[in-house]
Amino acid sequence: MPGKDATGPRPASEWTGPRFRRPADDEIRRAARRLVRGGKAAFASQSEFRTALLAALRRDEPLATVGGPRLRRLLIGLPGVRLSVRYTERGPGGPLAACPVCGSSLRPIRNQTLAGESIVLGQRCARCDYWTHRARRVPVRYTVSSAGIDGRALR
Repeated sequence: MPGKDATGPRPASEWTGPRFRRPADDEIRRAARRLVRGGKAAFASQSEFRTALLAALRRDEPLATVGGPRLRRLLIGLPGVRLSVRYTERGPGGPLAACPVCGSSLRPIRNQTLAGESIVLGQRCARCDYWTHRARRVPVRYTVSSAGIDGRALR
């Protein structure tokens, strides 16, 4: 048979072609805005939105892919797209190194006591709206919808 050698087809470990392609940030942002344009679509979970986004991206580039953390980082400040986060509280834990939503640095939330001392009550993200206190707030569901000029969801 032409095209095959005597030993059969190549194993997957010998494949040298690309397995995926990371689209540019602007491509992902444009596709996300198109998906939620005009308030016609709202997505109940990050995975549902990611599936629809990948379908839109793969029309032009079949190997395009994007992961959840990167997708959240790109959607945080995107005009016209609202990323809502639902949290649950877990037991107390030590201070976090980075924001669990967008990966940015966290700043301490401080309060001054009557004695004049400054105490740390929790942590706040420098980029998104995430904050936590002694009972750790953990993101459990991300919803994506269309947003108006002021950033609130359209109804």
